[in-house]
Amino acid sequence: MAKLKCKIVSIYAPRNEEKALLRRLQEMSVIDIETAASDDETAALPEGYYRTDTADRIAAYERNAATADAALKILSVRAPHKKGLAGMFGGARYLTPERFYLKREQIESALSLSNRIIEADRAIAEEKAEIVRLNTTREQMLPWMPLDVPLSFSGTAKTRAFIGTVAGVYTLESLNEKIAGIDPTLSLYTEIVGVGKNITYIFACCPIGEQSKAENALRSLAFARPMQITSKLPRDKIASKEERAAKCKERIDGYLKEIKEISEKTEEIEGLADYCRRHAERYKAMGETAGTAHTVMVKGYVAERDMPYLEKQLSKQFTVVIEAEDANEELAPVQLKNNAFARPAESLVKMYSLPGPHDIDPTPITGFFYYLFFGMMFSDAGYGLIMILATTFALKKLRPSPEMRQSMRLFRYCGISTLLWGLVYGSFFGDSISVISESFFGHKVALPALIDPMNGDAVTMLILSLALGLVEIIVGLCAKFATCMKNGDKAGAFFDAGLWITLLTGVAVAAVGFYAVPILKTVGAVIAIASVVGLILTQGRDKKNPVARLFSGIASLYDITGYVSDLLSFSRLMALGLTTSAMSAVFNMLAGMGGRTVGGFIMLLIIFPVGHAINFGLNVLGAYVHTLRLQYVELFSKFYEGGGREFKAFSANTKYTQLDLNSKEEN
Repeated sequence: MAKLKCKIVSIYAPRNEEKALLRRLQEMSVIDIETAASDDETAALPEGYYRTDTADRIAAYERNAATADAALKILSVRAPHKKGLAGMFGGARYLTPERFYLKREQIESALSLSNRIIEADRAIAEEKAEIVRLNTTREQMLPWMPLDVPLSFSGTAKTRAFIGTVAGVYTLESLNEKIAGIDPTLSLYTEIVGVGKNITYIFACCPIGEQSKAENALRSLAFARPMQITSKLPRDKIASKEERAAKCKERIDGYLKEIKEISEKTEEIEGLADYCRRHAERYKAMGETAGTAHTVMVKGYVAERDMPYLEKQLSKQFTVVIEAEDANEELAPVQLKNNAFARPAESLVKMYSLPGPHDIDPTPITGFFYYLFFGMMFSDAGYGLIMILATTFALKKLRPSPEMRQSMRLFRYCGISTLLWGLVYGSFFGDSISVISESFFGHKVALPALIDPMNGDAVTMLILSLALGLVEIIVGLCAKFATCMKNGDKAGAFFDAGLWITLLTGVAVAAVGFYAVPILKTVGAVIAIASVVGLILTQGRDKKNPVARLFSGIASLYDITGYVSDLLSFSRLMALGLTTSAMSAVFNMLAGMGGRTVGGFIMLLIIFPVGHAINFGLNVLGAYVHTLRLQYVELFSKFYEGGGREFKAFSANTKYTQLDLNSKEEN
């Protein structure tokens, strides 16, 4: 419900306890350690303190982590393990300290395994490249396979041989006729070895004395020597290449077998990756601390609520002195605290920007309206039920990562809202109940609806959408009122937010009077007119000239066009709700067209699930995006600035493993 108040904490400890202290702080995950760049080093550090240079250690651990990551990436391709649904949600394995904290020999073993995988993968790539080269050479030699002499054969003592290609496709007869036409006096023996695409492979031989004439004639035919000149017979050369390619494949199989065997120890490599990452983070923290030859100082931000826990844990294990003072709100990082209902919406706020120093936490407002509007857009009880069951199963059985867990909770609340709005609209997989009951059982049964958007209630749906939009706009202005009061700007609260609240409320009351309780028209009009007068008199209050003040006040009324535009944006609540219902109705109609026949049941079994899967996918995405837009544009623009820096706790940040207990030390 608010931003947590932070303390700026300085922890002093003996130098010989530095590593253990940082390890414990990393496990506790409650401090955002201040970096050297955030301080004026000459002024912020106590006299005699200095920064520690740990760049080499950090680089070494990051290099080893990168090696482990590279090996794991190779394993995921060469020898993938089926992780099941749990793996899709990023859940880490929870390990006892004996397994979580690695010994030196375990680290060396895992690093050796990683390097073997990388070397084997590199060797596979080289062998595959060699196979490509061998196959290319083989392909070039294949047309010469019928030839009974080597391609390097140039003739005998009394003859000259020509082995190569000529442009064009010839038969032996047409080739000889072509040569005779070029030089009738030439005595040239020819053979057709093979024919390719627009090319003919030939063997030719002539008396040694006619070599020049033969060369001139062949040159006229665009004669070219083979790309591969070898002293072996072509068939022998091809067999040699095939044999070498087969050996390359055997070696590849051996490397793949080695990788598959190592894949049984994937968890060791994952442990190495996490080990190196948390140690790199720890040494980065050491570089951000200060110290003397005998003491170390860790400085950072801690939430006020976590101070007793921090002091108790550190005092119990270490010889420490802890100093704390209130943090400067302008500089302090932002850590949000919300109840279970609003907490999943923190991710939506973070996607936009965390609250700035003068903002209130918008998460509760954002969460409520996001759940409400998502359900109104998706608006189908069947789809909502699927969301509830799927997210509940994921939360209970798959142990997702913390970030994924919050996303699952967000969509579970959206699913509950979707289910409720679906019941309001009488939609359970659209009008599936009425279509199936009428088409296959001859008796129409319909789900009762308070609002039926597909049968004449679209206007009611539009009015409801605009009314809820007006409520959100007014709530946003109320949040602006609270923000101004928090920052001591009472004039801004009452004149810039309060008068707009009363103006919009007056318009809403008058609108209700046109449909019911006519007296409300007069009441609403009085409230609205009084608010307009108040705006004219107060919106130019920063001007000294009375005339300029009056004109500024009148000009401020132009802002009403912005509120009207914002209000019309909420018509998308109706539009997307109608889209979901209309698409459902179309797919239900198609699924029920076959009636009570075998073909009809087959159509139902195919079209119904496929159609609703398509509808679900398209409209859940639309509801997610458009509901988000309504929060960011129509709500946040009324009171929220953002720009806060996220509280980044010094923690292990492991990807594959989590520590169950913190009772044993790490080597």
